[in-house]
Amino acid sequence: MKNFFLVLFAFLAAVSVHAQQKDKPTLDFYGFVRIDAYMDTYKGVDAGYDVFYLLPLYVETDGIENLNKQLSSNITAIASRLGTKITFPDVLGAKATGLLEFDFAGNLKSDPTLFRIRQAYSLLTWERSSLLMGQTWHPLFGNSNVPVVAGLNTGAPFSCFNRSPMIRYNMKFGGITISASAVSEMQYTSPMVDQSDFSYLLTTNHAKRNGVLPEMVLSGEWTKNAITLGTGAGLKRIKPRMMITGTEGKSKATEYLTSMVYMAYARYKTEKLTLLAKSYLGGNMSHLVMPGGYGVATYDETTGKETYTSYRICANSFNMVYGQKWQVGLFAGYGFNLGTNDALWDPGTGKAKTYGSFLNMQTMYRVAPHISLNLNRFRLVAEYERTTANYGIGNVDLSDGLFDTTHKATNNRFILVMSQYF
Repeated sequence: MKNFFLVLFAFLAAVSVHAQQKDKPTLDFYGFVRIDAYMDTYKGVDAGYDVFYLLPLYVETDGIENLNKQLSSNITAIASRLGTKITFPDVLGAKATGLLEFDFAGNLKSDPTLFRIRQAYSLLTWERSSLLMGQTWHPLFGNSNVPVVAGLNTGAPFSCFNRSPMIRYNMKFGGITISASAVSEMQYTSPMVDQSDFSYLLTTNHAKRNGVLPEMVLSGEWTKNAITLGTGAGLKRIKPRMMITGTEGKSKATEYLTSMVYMAYARYKTEKLTLLAKSYLGGNMSHLVMPGGYGVATYDETTGKETYTSYRICANSFNMVYGQKWQVGLFAGYGFNLGTNDALWDPGTGKAKTYGSFLNMQTMYRVAPHISLNLNRFRLVAEYERTTANYGIGNVDLSDGLFDTTHKATNNRFILVMSQYF
């Protein structure tokens, strides 16, 4: 009898330990050490020591043209990454998982060596639906349908690059997944006109926060065998100002700006070959790390009230990758500025008041071939990236915010990237 109770006690203890372990979350770490070495012939927006290169930036200072036509080079490891996949106990009949992901590219302009959150979300997955809450890639990023290149820009500014906090609900209907998302802004933000006028506005996403409504995105994706088709549309509202000033004095601003963006992509993927085409069309898209923004359309001198109009941009890209151990690839992108929806206000100087990124870009294009060696947990990539932007110079046409005369700026980038995965 004594032995029976000892065996029973041992059995109950084992069951208790097993139950405790079953209810305990599990962690699966992953990441890589990445070293980027690169050389440029034309300076661009200095994002993370130029490791995140967008467009060559043409400026004319004190009559010196092509001042940024400057040879430069750098080596950096800030793109190295650490992440963990988390499995939680089931919740409400759903499989509960999560993800925390970090890198060392915090504030890409002022302090790019900061440890930062890339992704942090909780995901509840049922048989035909799922609910994501937290920060991850923007729905218009295109899920896993993104260009394969050596550069950290991942095809930007010809393709969306944005990670944001959101609530996203997905429903599956056979091979089709429909997603509805409410998206906020964090690191990738919309510009605010008078942010510098308020000393307590330390973060940069006030224009979106004061717009109250999150960015609403509806997207869909269909997959069958090697083919994937996707599309999406986003509605965004911001409040550019908090205060306006006219001859009557200062008062609280009440004007909002609403804009739309549309996206579509198609991918063909087999064991050795991947073909991907993506297109974007929309207004005020600077938060997607694409050219865009807005300008003042009307101004009332008495009250100081302003209305705004968005710049519309079209951007397209094509990506091809072939091979396994040895891979060759090509990225090609083309984009152009469609101008503003409405005419811009002339303050009497013939120059508009605009806010955003690369608003005087008229056309842009990129060609980037690469070759890579892929071994077990090791990847070495060499890429040549040629990016050109034609910038408007001289007088702007206030009817649409475009220029008749342009100046071409071209950067030749040579990249060598080594990554070791764990």
